[in-house]
Amino acid sequence: MSRLTLVELSDLPPKPRGGGDEIRRSWNRLVATHRSVCALFDTLNGLRAAQDDMRGAISETHRDQARAAIVFTAAGIDACLSALLEDALPTLLAAPGPAHSAFTGHYMKERFKDNKVSEATKKAVVAFDPRTALIELYVGDLTGPSIQGAKDLARCRDALGLSKEPALDGAILQAHQPFFNARHEVVHELDIVDAAGKGSRGRRHRDLAAVGAQCDGALLLLHDFIAPTARAVRQTRRAMGLSTT
Repeated sequence: MSRLTLVELSDLPPKPRGGGDEIRRSWNRLVATHRSVCALFDTLNGLRAAQDDMRGAISETHRDQARAAIVFTAAGIDACLSALLEDALPTLLAAPGPAHSAFTGHYMKERFKDNKVSEATKKAVVAFDPRTALIELYVGDLTGPSIQGAKDLARCRDALGLSKEPALDGAILQAHQPFFNARHEVVHELDIVDAAGKGSRGRRHRDLAAVGAQCDGALLLLHDFIAPTARAVRQTRRAMGLSTT
């Protein structure tokens, strides 16, 4: 194994203190995703180590393990951010602040635009619990079927009131766009490309080390969403005279 360059994830930082139920599901999903992707990379490293020449050609079987890691990581991003928004926003929106400004701005600019209100918005307004229904609709608008890239990450960041977080700066979020491009290519195109002028199909080249770095960075980015959200929850609870434990 000494001659083999291993594809590995960094250890996750410790769970953020505080935040309570508002971050519990999101953190648990991050941990589960990290564990699953680590297992995929362990399998990949084992397959490569079993070769007669560990420095030999990388097969499609190896690259399929890397592709699976991209899919698992992307699913973890969707699951973690959806849970974080669903669980933290009811608390964050209970007091004035950047999260509440983003919430009202979204409805005024998007759902109440030109005084045209969709049927879904009308149903939320007249629901037995309008506040909960409006937040659920908001989360759906933010995440859609899945997180597609830096713009969606920025919308989630702003919704949580984290627009001033240095670790979630726009340039940092944009640096993760290649990962989401890879996710699209794997999920929607099976990483298949048409060979120009030859009438045949091949698979995109996937550099194993690059995939490892992309997945690692994406999972660490989720921690950068969860940790400041936990702080924001504590601050909101404190401002409202509620327990912060």
